[in-house]
Amino acid sequence: MAENEEALGRIAACRPFVTGSVTAREALGLGDGELGHAGPPFLPGQVPPPTVLHALCGAAMHEGWARNAETAAAMIAAGEIRLRANHELGTVSPMAGVVRPGQRLFRLEDRASGATCFATLAEKGRRVLRFGHYGPDVAEGLAFVEGPVADAIEAALPEGGLDLLPLVARGVELGDDVHQRNVGGMLAFLAALAPLPRDIRDWLATHPQHFLNYAMAGAKLCLDRARGIAGSAIVTAITRNGIDCGIQIAGLDGQWFRAPATVPVGGFFPGFLLADAHADLGDSAIMESFGLGGCIAHCSPEIGRAMARDWPESQGAGHVMRGLFAGRSDLIAPALAGTAGVGLGLDARRVVAAETDVRIHTGISHRDGRSGWIGIGVATAPLACFTAAAAALETSNGRH
Repeated sequence: MAENEEALGRIAACRPFVTGSVTAREALGLGDGELGHAGPPFLPGQVPPPTVLHALCGAAMHEGWARNAETAAAMIAAGEIRLRANHELGTVSPMAGVVRPGQRLFRLEDRASGATCFATLAEKGRRVLRFGHYGPDVAEGLAFVEGPVADAIEAALPEGGLDLLPLVARGVELGDDVHQRNVGGMLAFLAALAPLPRDIRDWLATHPQHFLNYAMAGAKLCLDRARGIAGSAIVTAITRNGIDCGIQIAGLDGQWFRAPATVPVGGFFPGFLLADAHADLGDSAIMESFGLGGCIAHCSPEIGRAMARDWPESQGAGHVMRGLFAGRSDLIAPALAGTAGVGLGLDARRVVAAETDVRIHTGISHRDGRSGWIGIGVATAPLACFTAAAAALETSNGRH
């Protein structure tokens, strides 16, 4: 279809470069009393689920708007703190994905179009803000990643910026799914920077998930180039807010198609069980929208093991996911992908025709919203999202 070919061409032409840092207030227009969050916007009457609510409260306290979590929660419930979906602001962030006005972000610029997107900075550890925990330890961690770590990375960027997608491609060659495994991507990232202070380099080397946030912003920047192409069923976003999974497609820009978020199943850290798992959340399924994550399960053996999935299951699921894409990436080509390569342009119509959910590799938060990160596993973007999007696209096409 010509409209999908146009979308694929625009996505493939995007070249994200990491160019420097900026605050969310400057980059996204977030003001006092406004917070971004992962997932589709909450519907009227929806109360943010525990992990998101606790992260929002922590962010309000960190910004100095509330003296404690109870006051922050009351402000959120009363609408005194406005909640805005990250995708609509121009950023993406994992898990609760809360973005504060004073937060430091890195700018990604498309050298082909001049468009921009912004990456958040991932804290290190299992009890951190994106998993709903806030306290003096989290405040200290945020100050470190948004201060010394960000300063060092910015100073070490190559002149003209850091070309991101070759780092993603190298990570995949080294076994990353670029969602829950980012060991290769982090090694490539460190190699592309000028020498860093030893403490910063060691911190990054032992925190490979920090690379995910840059990859997410790069994927969004690429996929956003396809927005607004009439008639195109190419998926431009998959995201979850802990209540709903929502998707968007190129031909119906700005519309959300929702279904209930699923509960991830997979590998749990010692002491935790499936009964402890929070419904899936985060903007990080932008990686599956881009053809990676769960959609290359057949190319990342180590992540399958970590999620307690046997290799034949991962291989079979990955090959099914590959068939849902309208095109092929020319840049990302791991050996395990075979002649089919890595998919580019997730096609909602193909998902509907295959009658399958879309596999997502995801972090698992505790359902109490305070205990933090408890494992990694497989969730899905439900078929119902894609069915609704494809039906709406057909209706829209009939009006023209």
